[in-house]
Amino acid sequence: MPHSQQPRKFMALLLNHEIASVITAMRHNAKWAMVPRYYEEDRNEPSKYDDAFRALRSEIFKYQDWREVDPMVYLSPFLNLIKASDVSGPITGAAAVALQRILQSDLLVLGTVNLEAAINQIVEDATQCKFESTNNSSDEIVLLNIVQVLGQAVDSAAGSLLTDESICKAVQAAFMLGDPVKKPKEYGDIMGYYSRQTCGAMIRTVFQNVAEQLLAAQAAELAQQPPPEPACRYGVRAAVNILEFLIDLIQKGPSLQGATKETVEEMVVFSLDTIHAVICVAGGALVLAEPLARLVQVDLLYAMCQAVVQYSSVAVITGFCQTLLAISTYLGHVSMAQLETVMQRVLLRLADGKGVQALEQQEAALEGLLDLVRQPSFVHDMFVNCDCRVERANLFEEVCSLISKTAFPVSKTSVGPLNFISLEALLAILSALAQSARNGQELLAAPSPANELPFYADMWGPLVAGQHPDLARVADVLLAPHAFGHHHHHLHHAPSGGGSSKHVGAAVPAIPAPAEGVVMSAAEVAAAEARASSGSGPTALLASSSPGASPHGGNGLPPGHGAGVRGVPVTGPVELRCAMAERCLKARIGLAVDHFNKDFKKGFVAMQAAKLLPEQVSAGDDPAAATEAKKVLATRLGQFLRTCPGLNKTTIGELLGDPDPFYLQVLEAYTIGFDFGHLKFDSALRMFLESFRLPGEAQKIDRIINAFGRHYFSANEDVFRCADAAYVLAYSVIMLNTDQHNNQVKNKMTLESFQRNLRGVNDGADFDKRFLEEIYYSIVKTPLRLSEPASMDVSEQCFLQLAQISGTQRGLVLPSENGRHLFDTTMFRLIWGPAVHAMCAIVDNCSNEALIGSALEGLQLACQIAAAHELEDVADSIIVNLSKIPLQQLAQVPASTRSDVAFGRDSKMLAVTRTLAVVINKHGDCLRGGWANVMDLVVQLYRRGLLPDTFCRALNGDGDGGLVVREGECASLKARRAALQRAGTNNSGTSSIFKHISSSFTQILSLGSEPTTQDPSASRGGAASAAAAMDAANALLSEPERAAVAAAEDCLTKCGFEDAFMDSKFLKQESLVQLVRAICSSGGQIPRPASSSVPWDATELCLELLFTVLLRNRDRITLLWPRAYEQFATVFQHSNVCDTVLVQKAIMAMMRLCQRLLPYKAADISEPLMRGIQLLSLVDEQVAHDLASTIASEIQSLLQGAAAYIHNQQAWMSICALIKVIHLDPASFPVCLDTITWVIKESLSMLNYHTVVSTAVDLLERAVPDPRRGERPGHPHHIAQAMRLVQSAEEWLELWWISSQSKHSPEALERLGFLAFKADTWHLLIGWLCRLAKNTSVEVRAGTMSCLQRTVVAAERLIIPAPGLARALQELLLPLGHDLVKLMHHKDMPQCDVTVRELVRALSKMVLLYHTQLEGLASFGVVWRGILDVMAAAAAANRHQGEVLAEALPEALKNMLLVLHSKGMLVEGWKDAEGADLWEYTWKMTARAAPSITQQGLLRP
Repeated sequence: MPHSQQPRKFMALLLNHEIASVITAMRHNAKWAMVPRYYEEDRNEPSKYDDAFRALRSEIFKYQDWREVDPMVYLSPFLNLIKASDVSGPITGAAAVALQRILQSDLLVLGTVNLEAAINQIVEDATQCKFESTNNSSDEIVLLNIVQVLGQAVDSAAGSLLTDESICKAVQAAFMLGDPVKKPKEYGDIMGYYSRQTCGAMIRTVFQNVAEQLLAAQAAELAQQPPPEPACRYGVRAAVNILEFLIDLIQKGPSLQGATKETVEEMVVFSLDTIHAVICVAGGALVLAEPLARLVQVDLLYAMCQAVVQYSSVAVITGFCQTLLAISTYLGHVSMAQLETVMQRVLLRLADGKGVQALEQQEAALEGLLDLVRQPSFVHDMFVNCDCRVERANLFEEVCSLISKTAFPVSKTSVGPLNFISLEALLAILSALAQSARNGQELLAAPSPANELPFYADMWGPLVAGQHPDLARVADVLLAPHAFGHHHHHLHHAPSGGGSSKHVGAAVPAIPAPAEGVVMSAAEVAAAEARASSGSGPTALLASSSPGASPHGGNGLPPGHGAGVRGVPVTGPVELRCAMAERCLKARIGLAVDHFNKDFKKGFVAMQAAKLLPEQVSAGDDPAAATEAKKVLATRLGQFLRTCPGLNKTTIGELLGDPDPFYLQVLEAYTIGFDFGHLKFDSALRMFLESFRLPGEAQKIDRIINAFGRHYFSANEDVFRCADAAYVLAYSVIMLNTDQHNNQVKNKMTLESFQRNLRGVNDGADFDKRFLEEIYYSIVKTPLRLSEPASMDVSEQCFLQLAQISGTQRGLVLPSENGRHLFDTTMFRLIWGPAVHAMCAIVDNCSNEALIGSALEGLQLACQIAAAHELEDVADSIIVNLSKIPLQQLAQVPASTRSDVAFGRDSKMLAVTRTLAVVINKHGDCLRGGWANVMDLVVQLYRRGLLPDTFCRALNGDGDGGLVVREGECASLKARRAALQRAGTNNSGTSSIFKHISSSFTQILSLGSEPTTQDPSASRGGAASAAAAMDAANALLSEPERAAVAAAEDCLTKCGFEDAFMDSKFLKQESLVQLVRAICSSGGQIPRPASSSVPWDATELCLELLFTVLLRNRDRITLLWPRAYEQFATVFQHSNVCDTVLVQKAIMAMMRLCQRLLPYKAADISEPLMRGIQLLSLVDEQVAHDLASTIASEIQSLLQGAAAYIHNQQAWMSICALIKVIHLDPASFPVCLDTITWVIKESLSMLNYHTVVSTAVDLLERAVPDPRRGERPGHPHHIAQAMRLVQSAEEWLELWWISSQSKHSPEALERLGFLAFKADTWHLLIGWLCRLAKNTSVEVRAGTMSCLQRTVVAAERLIIPAPGLARALQELLLPLGHDLVKLMHHKDMPQCDVTVRELVRALSKMVLLYHTQLEGLASFGVVWRGILDVMAAAAAANRHQGEVLAEALPEALKNMLLVLHSKGMLVEGWKDAEGADLWEYTWKMTARAAPSITQQGLLRP
């Protein structure tokens, strides 16, 4: 309640009550009131304390306004009791309680008269409390009350009036009462604990108030207003003293008398906890007070490092880690250098198990590291400000390496808390790296190490001065786009030539053209168009880098841009881009450091070659310039030695001590790099000597120490009178160090001797004795560090030097918030390898479901990041490692256990399978070699009958139902697999396969040396019966087993492995190619080796998947076809040893691919597909015959759908050759005939005419029953149809020629080969007709001869030249005549005389129509005699037969003779070219062929 609202009498009553309580305690005390009553003589003797209380009691009810009453009036009696040594504990305790209640009330409110003196007096008297001890319990209560008084005094409103001295006294007193080292043993732990807690509360209050003052002053300064009045009388001084006190507790604990390890650790833990609370309360305000910040950066961190090394208990390590976390949170922006040192030298080593005795301690250190990496921006800030800084360690890399190492389980029994904590740390880092990917930011590609610097940029000078080097131009070079400079696989490249000459910003952006032979998918084209429209596509970038195309320089980008993972420009803050460039330089500097440590001169040359040091100018050009350049080089070299980490300290010492003038300049530049201002002499010397190792030669040491002395004198002229004094003192200190810490020196130098040796050194005067005394005891206590420190030993000088850096630009943290995307790719490259392997090992070795779930979550996160960075190795690694788990587990399932039950019971296998599905379906783009493992898993799941029915969607091609051979096999893969197992086809064999299948080809074959007879009904209903058997088996399962089966089914259904194949059209090209390769490789070797265990139906599954992927990627078929072609070729080539169903599906797949793809991509895919069709010729004839129905229907569909796109003669030959084989099957003949009929009517061309018509002739001959073979009934009902094919072929030839003549000139006809084709085709047609003329079928011969006569007549319209006519006569028609004459009496050739008659008429037409052309040939005589011979032979053979030839021969002969005579050819003396008499021969043969024709009768006038 506010003072103004409080009745004045309440205060009086409160005070009166407290006076009564104290007096009561005094009366009950044995010293004041003897029990049961006083001595009579002492009854009226007044007490020296009673009077004060009585006087106060008489006045308190008179006061009207307590604010006008001096508090000391009513506080003095109580305070006198507290500090009185002759008062017993209970009375002191009562007085302390009274003070507590007064402090809790509103008596001491701000504005009260003399309040400041009163509150300070309370603290003063409470800290001087004295009383006579009664018993331990009572005394402990009294002390607790005193502690409460101090706590309430500081925490009250009046506490803001306490002075710095009072605050420090209160804190020290409260701690002393709870000091675990000095606290009396008779007091219990409760008092100590409460005292320390109260002390901590007071310290928090003090620092909170100080922080508020600092923040208020800062706000006023920013607002350019006068500083506000401090709210507290105490301030930074008190805070500094308290912090020094707490740090001192940490440092001096081991040296306290009577201290045990446990008590010291307790005190250290208290100090660390209190400091942690202080930092959290004060927050960033600590930075506003330079003394406080320096205490934290130097003294505190040094004390913490020393404590955690000496007392590596769990509590100390935890306090150390929590304090370090608080420093990182609130002071990290000015203390990153210190944090780097503490983490690298101490925390990481503890987390690695070094310097600890128990796993719990290592766990505590790892938890501290986990807390750090969980902080927002810490991971990126650490990388930017450490790994991207030349002079600092690769802290992020070391952290990632450590947590990956500790996360990796050694065995299945070693998974424990360490692995869990490390895994959480990995997840925290991955989550930080995933932020940019989630935000959709364009990520900077990893800089190319191949980009060389074209110029030298000084970085060593700014580093020594604590400034950032100017690397803007360097960043433009190192972060420029580069082709194949990183591990990303670009999809498109700029076309060669001048097709991409536009630079960024062109009005019409060009769409990137694919490389030659590469077809982009629709998704890729859309993405390319989007990039091109934004003017930042790969084409624009690459084009702009061409000579003369870019206005921005050689890299083709404006300054401040870098290459993204997709080739687009990535921008960011200049400072962050410079940091990334510095990271690139750091890697090059590391190589130079390796050279330096082996031979420093070669190292300098290497750095000059890498443009990391300036070049040396030859003196012959300009001596003055050469001298200046040499001086600059020496300066830069000294600065390099001063700032570059990793250099061999012994080598540095030898170089600095070199007497060469050039290296003396280097020594000078090196020494100037130290800031010795305001440093103690011994601290400066320690800092200097810790940076290198002193050489052993005295002269070299002298030169180095001389340089130190000069520089220290110049920085601290108030300490020495001359530089030589500093040099001599430094040399003396080194000798003192050797004397004190060399075990061989028995008589140690005393302080007096040390002071005596330095008399008159300071330019004739003596040094201050206290100054020398401090140096002497410092060296005696802590030796100079002249060699490499221990692994976890961090010197105070190290933190002093880091504190100097913190005050510079280089010491401030460069925030990464606005440019994380510039570093994510490089950071992820550093962590993903060990992280992924560690998480996969955890999954493999661990049985804890929570730990497995976290590891799998991390793997998915890593894959997500890798996809954003286009790093395909990550997904491959995850798939390879995780797929082993279900593969191995399934392989170990015993035969007596159902696989689905075992799968559903194994929670790890379920979780891993789900993760695999997520990686495959979401990040399949990133998979390369991992597809092989995916296919292994799919095949194994199929073999175990685990693939769900939804997977059938991946086998249906492009929605057409897929390659269905067996009845019902497309409905359920489980039923299909079970049916095959029941049928006994679940094995692979290398022996020949005897293929006997039913007409529907649904019979399942057995493998063996002899054919196996099977029940056709069993094969037709195999899937249905297998499904029924599975249902029956499921009904026998127990309830837990059913639950396991349901879990397995649900898991695999939700995994959706089929989506990877169905959506393969969205995969990138390289991933898609690898998928096809994996599918082809996973089906097992063909032919099967004896050791193979892969069943043929698994190979069928792979073939069906291949078919689906090819169809769904028709726009990129050219990319996939080579590997698919090999697979089909292997199956067809070894068709005689492959399973029949596999060959059948391969033929179906090939035919359907051609049917679907030829119309879609005829221009790009025609040739490859034609070669695929040619593979059909490799199919074994017996196999082809067995599969005739399937092949026939597929060929028919192919030709009817894509015949117009088959532009390869070999392909037509292969198709027709296959038809010639399969048409032997009776059921397939009608299909083949219909197919050829369709081709001749719709798609006959010059390309396929010969092959197709030849096939038609074969079909016609096959349609005729063979009387010599009763087993070949033929197809008499199809003879007419087949005959019409031949006639249509003849008609096509005529129409084609007429059309060609109308379209082309004679010259063009000859040039295009039309003339040759026409002549050859007419001759072939005559030949086919001559072949058919000898057929046993009367119907065939009749149709053939009719067609032959038309063909002979057509020769005129076709303009067949005379040689072609003569050739047809000599080679085809005349031999046919003789053959037919011989067959006239054959019983299998009925009505052969009619055929001969038609032939004679055809011959007669040849003479009648073409005698003029034939006459001019030298072979005409031979042709004419041949015709006469055929007629004579026919007449001779017809002597005893009917009148068919008797009438036809004379008529034909008469017509020919009349025409020849009318043309003046048949005259007496007619001879051929060889001089043979044709006149005599003509009449001679006429007499034989037609005796009724005479010369006189025919030729009379």
